[in-house]
Amino acid sequence: MTKRTKSAVLVRRVVLLGAAAVLVSVLIWLGFAGGENETGAGPERPPRTVTVVETSATRHAAEIVGLAEVRPRWTSTLRARVGGVLSKVSDDLQPGARVDAGELLVTIDRTPWLANLAEAESRLVFAELELVRERAEADEARDSWRASGLPGEPASGLVLRGPQIEAAEVQVETARAARDWAERQLDFTQIRAPFAGLVAQRYVSRGESILEGEAVAQIVATEVFELALQVSEIQWRRLAAPVVGTAAELVAPEGTGRWRAEVVRVGGSIDETTRMRTLHLAVTDPLASEVPLLPGSFVRVHLRGDALDRVLELPEGVLTRGGHIWYVDEDDTLRRFSTEPLFTRPGRLYVAEPRQASGWRIVRHPLDSFMVGQAVRPERDTRTVEES
Repeated sequence: MTKRTKSAVLVRRVVLLGAAAVLVSVLIWLGFAGGENETGAGPERPPRTVTVVETSATRHAAEIVGLAEVRPRWTSTLRARVGGVLSKVSDDLQPGARVDAGELLVTIDRTPWLANLAEAESRLVFAELELVRERAEADEARDSWRASGLPGEPASGLVLRGPQIEAAEVQVETARAARDWAERQLDFTQIRAPFAGLVAQRYVSRGESILEGEAVAQIVATEVFELALQVSEIQWRRLAAPVVGTAAELVAPEGTGRWRAEVVRVGGSIDETTRMRTLHLAVTDPLASEVPLLPGSFVRVHLRGDALDRVLELPEGVLTRGGHIWYVDEDDTLRRFSTEPLFTRPGRLYVAEPRQASGWRIVRHPLDSFMVGQAVRPERDTRTVEES
């Protein structure tokens, strides 16, 4: 063996001995580390702290909440039924002004229509006079026929003037109908409010000429306003029967006013797109309230439904996007159950109790990182459900 070969073998042995020493050192260190964990001497990670809402199931009346627009039950666009010059426009015919039923709003110059009526009455008088004359001549013709001693009746009805009388009677009826129409046209020169309401729009001004059929003003009735509220199938099942007659409360979004309403009709079909039903509610004397309810307003509708047992009242935010509610069991570990709200109220939701229990500790702010069975340290939220 040469000197170079001996040196290479010596180097290889030194490297192998060094690697063996390092391996033994690592094994000894792992042994000490494992022993330390087994004895509990190492640091342990503390349980996560979670805020819980303590609650229990009780009986709650279901409530359906939705938004709806207030609309007048009746809206009328007044149109001229005769043409002419506007001789008078009421001072009350202004947008936003209130008008009474039958109140005179616009007068069209009556002169030509008065003349039209006078002419029609004249024609009627002459037609009636002609009828009287024909009847008198008929009487004379019958007396003459009897005096002649001829047997039977004349061969022609014209002798006794029967057809002439019939023609005169038709002329009277025609003239009387023309007179009645002329009176109606004269009435049309005065445009009155069809009901008590608000002036929504005015389309004419004093001194203008107007044609038959032109719009004069738009009036909305104020005796009753209506709302159309759409409800889902779940909400529909929560309503108490019969639905018609159910009372409702209307609340302005800003909380500036409250009004009472009542369900008066139920839509006869389900919307093909939204799959929702429509409830029609009515508000009587909406302007008589301390805070008037104006058409076009959006309000929040609150409808009470059936009373439900074993319902949990919870603050908003406890329901995850996946439809789970997390809670802490008696061993201070995380559990969850799947649910969907029976109904909601502002800031609150109501779910069915998944199983009967004396009390629940619901996690107030669930996290995506939660794991079933994870140990936690619960801290009670001292706020009430309404406050939270």
